[in-house]
Amino acid sequence: MPKSSLISFLLLLFITHQLSAQIQDIRKKEKLIMNQYDQIEYNDVGKIANMDDIQKMVNKSREIKFRAGEIRGLVLLQRNALRRDNYSLSEKYGDEAEKLALMENDNYSLSHIQLNKACVAIDLGLYSDAKTILENTTYGDNITNKADKNIYFSNSYMLLAGLYSRMEQKDSMLYYTKKSLDVIERTPVNQLTQYQKVRYYYLEIFQLMNLGIAYAYHPKNPRIDLAEKYFQRALQYSVTYPQYFKLCDIEVYESLGWFYFTKKEYQKSIDFCMKVLELEKVKKKPEHRLGAYEGIKDAYSALGNSAEELKYLKLYTDLSDSIKNAQKIMVINQSKNKINTFRDVYNENRLTVIFSAAGVILLIIMVSWYYNKKKEREHRKKYDELIHELHQKSLEASDENTGNENNHEELDIKDPMASGLSTETEKKLLKKLEAFENSEKFLKKGINIGYLSNILNTNPKYLSEIIKNNKAQNFNAYINKLRINYIVYKLYNNPKYREYKISYLAEESGYASSQVFVIAFKKEKGVTPSYFINQLSEPVHH
Repeated sequence: MPKSSLISFLLLLFITHQLSAQIQDIRKKEKLIMNQYDQIEYNDVGKIANMDDIQKMVNKSREIKFRAGEIRGLVLLQRNALRRDNYSLSEKYGDEAEKLALMENDNYSLSHIQLNKACVAIDLGLYSDAKTILENTTYGDNITNKADKNIYFSNSYMLLAGLYSRMEQKDSMLYYTKKSLDVIERTPVNQLTQYQKVRYYYLEIFQLMNLGIAYAYHPKNPRIDLAEKYFQRALQYSVTYPQYFKLCDIEVYESLGWFYFTKKEYQKSIDFCMKVLELEKVKKKPEHRLGAYEGIKDAYSALGNSAEELKYLKLYTDLSDSIKNAQKIMVINQSKNKINTFRDVYNENRLTVIFSAAGVILLIIMVSWYYNKKKEREHRKKYDELIHELHQKSLEASDENTGNENNHEELDIKDPMASGLSTETEKKLLKKLEAFENSEKFLKKGINIGYLSNILNTNPKYLSEIIKNNKAQNFNAYINKLRINYIVYKLYNNPKYREYKISYLAEESGYASSQVFVIAFKKEKGVTPSYFINQLSEPVHH
């Protein structure tokens, strides 16, 4: 062989070897990236992943032109932004991922991008948009891997179940929960990758739990026996597959705690809530600790153990206030930069402001003193009227021997013909409304005219007219009156309630915040709840 040909051959061999080594190196990097994504997603089931870690993987994928890694990372960023309630950022990552996935004809990624978009729509209350997204299964239908396809459809049906739950359509919720479980259970387990196993067992355990919840709390036909069967099947995984059960263990134990409270097996309820508290020490999920404290408190109350009830009530109210304060601090911190922007300008004119304000402040103090004295007299008058009213009602209830603690509001039935509505229909609806008032369902957070018309089997417009004609109030005022009368009754008749914090009384009455509760109480009774409690706590109050 000529010397020049030998050199060319050796050079070609060297170049080929180098290219092969580079390709192998790239393949190793790609595999490492996908393994790291698997680990992130495995951990992400139990806790929200670090966005910076995911972004680093996306950047590495871009460096080596690894499109599959880039898309997967963007989908993960989309989901994690969603879980942080940053919907605009979630949309941004979703759009980026969708653009790349369409270029690659990546139906698997496209289907999960759509699931994340449906979650955003559900969170924002855009139920019609969410339903449209979830019912379009084009990308899911074209997933080639059987296990991936089943996992997608199980997720999709689970979201539809959650959607219908929010819409108070319990039968549809139950239908899609069953469908979600059915499709995941038709997946051949022995052919799953490790990543698929994580998704499979998570969905299997979670949907068994959800079916237990759906059967236990179905508004028309609760099936405690079926509910317990599904709860126990979910719980069995803590023994057979503990490595997968831990993905949703705290949720399962929490659900079992409330289920056994419903069954009036209070010690079992306490035991499962205690398991939640043990896990929460590691998982650091204060909202679950809050739920466990509430469950234990209620169970001890049902058992008549006042000492333990008060112990867990204090833990509950302290944590509840702490969570609310943390949320406030988060909002305040977001505003600090804006506040600091104006601070220097303010300091330049501070002396002028101080001297100018001194006289005004003195005048305000004098006016406030007079105003407060006047308000104190008004409050005392309102309080005395309220106590007299409560005392009279107690005497009437005693005379009638009704024994109905929940009858906080009597229905003022007017002549049905005056409204132009059907007499018989209105009478039936008024009876249902009276049962509603005695059931304490008005304490449900976020209750609206749609929810009430659904459980009373009527339409919102007709129900609104009934309330207006018979109560001389709109729906919101009617619910506020029922709630405030309920908590006033509790405070007047049960001294234990006077020891509770305002934040707990607000929750007990169905209000999302203490501020809304105080405003409603003051509007309804003319005094604040704090004033009412302080006066009740005095030795003589009527």
